[in-house]
Amino acid sequence: MELIKIYNGRLVNARELHTFLEVKSRFNDWINNRIKKYSFEEGKAFTKILVKGTGGRNGYDFMLTLNMAKQLCMVENNEKGNEARQYFIKCEETLKELANNKRLEAFLKLEATKEKLLKNIENYGGTQSDYFQIDYAGRKVLFNGEPLEDEELPTLLLKGRDFATEVTNVNFKEGIDFEFLENINKRSHSEIRKIVIENTSQEPEKFKPEESIKKLKKGEE
Repeated sequence: MELIKIYNGRLVNARELHTFLEVKSRFNDWINNRIKKYSFEEGKAFTKILVKGTGGRNGYDFMLTLNMAKQLCMVENNEKGNEARQYFIKCEETLKELANNKRLEAFLKLEATKEKLLKNIENYGGTQSDYFQIDYAGRKVLFNGEPLEDEELPTLLLKGRDFATEVTNVNFKEGIDFEFLENINKRSHSEIRKIVIENTSQEPEKFKPEESIKKLKKGEE
């Protein structure tokens, strides 16, 4: 059973956590108070993402590491906080128990390559939003439409995604244009799509999704 969605195997949306914990104070007051009180460091414990609102009123979403999410649950010191904290601990344990799984190995390799892409984008003046846009554009091309989540991909497609994303990584240079990078990522994923079809006679979108590699939805092995 999935209590709270975990993104990319490592991140928790602070607003979703705030809702689950049934915190009575306003979200902005709560998250800013917790960051200040417990000295959470931006870029390490959490990332802020600009969200454009209506009427020119913008706000921020906060993506938290699992460690920060667990600490926030603990300091709430209530039943909901304990439930969420135990859930996050179980999720981490499940990943560790799957350490020898070849499909997990491919998944973790892809996650590392995606993390490298994010760091490259940030190092060249981009944001996490730029990363999500570039990565999603490539995934969409691979599946010729709405893509499967990475944790549901079979080993073949995980390895293909990893290669295509690494091709994008090697194209970083001074003055890089992120639209150009997005097109490279789309092109490399398109090439992987062709290879898969030529060698399996099956389109990527026809592959059946496998059980979530993190096994979080069932909360069991």
